Amino acid sequence: MQKLRRIQHSIASGGLRRTLADLATMAFSMPSLAYNAEDDSSFDVKFGTDTSGSVQPAELGIADPAVRKKAIRYLASPPHVTRWMLRNVGVEPGDFTCVDVGCGKGRVLLLASELPFRQVVGVEISMELCAVARRNAAIFRPSSRRSEIEVRNADATQLDFPRTNLLIHMYHPFDPELTARFLEQLGRSLAVTPRKIVVAYLLYTAAVPAVEAVFASVPWLRRTRYERSLTGQYDWLFFTSDFAGP
Repeated sequence: MQKLRRIQHSIASGGLRRTLADLATMAFSMPSLAYNAEDDSSFDVKFGTDTSGSVQPAELGIADPAVRKKAIRYLASPPHVTRWMLRNVGVEPGDFTCVDVGCGKGRVLLLASELPFRQVVGVEISMELCAVARRNAAIFRPSSRRSEIEVRNADATQLDFPRTNLLIHMYHPFDPELTARFLEQLGRSLAVTPRKIVVAYLLYTAAVPAVEAVFASVPWLRRTRYERSLTGQYDWLFFTSDFAGP
């Protein structure tokens, strides 16, 4: 039953063709069919943006070596994975600000801007990646765009959060220690302005136990859903606060 659920999720979030390729890769050891996010530039070819590839922590331009050590490389998630989350996270965009923590080059911001959020905010500690994300936001102007994008060059553990309901997207941006500090900062903001918080956390299966342990220590957040991908590359953990929105 668990594998069937994973297959169903993979079809819903990645499509039938991608799922069949993943099944063939797993069953017949066909690495040539495996999906490689670093090599997928189809989104950028379509929109003229620069969101693909990967950037190692040492190349992010983070001055503090302690913070740099705890950062995780930038790698954009596939558009269909993000779009699935936006369709299934269970929030009404007009009532929420979407915040992407560790937004990198900004692909998630671009996709979120196709929905009518109150605002779409990217948070990125690397000045270099912030500059790329801002350029991408200026370039990305499809007819489907509905929201404005703001990119903040900031340390997420010291962030001044928007005072609205928040949909927070995280693609495993840093290690558990920094995640705990980020959630402490978010909790302080929530204490000042009670509101609804929903966290959509994308990660690989092997990282789930450590991430769940961090979130389990936060009394005002509860896990509402876990969707495991077929290959274990793109799992989703969803959390929500117990506060009602304003």
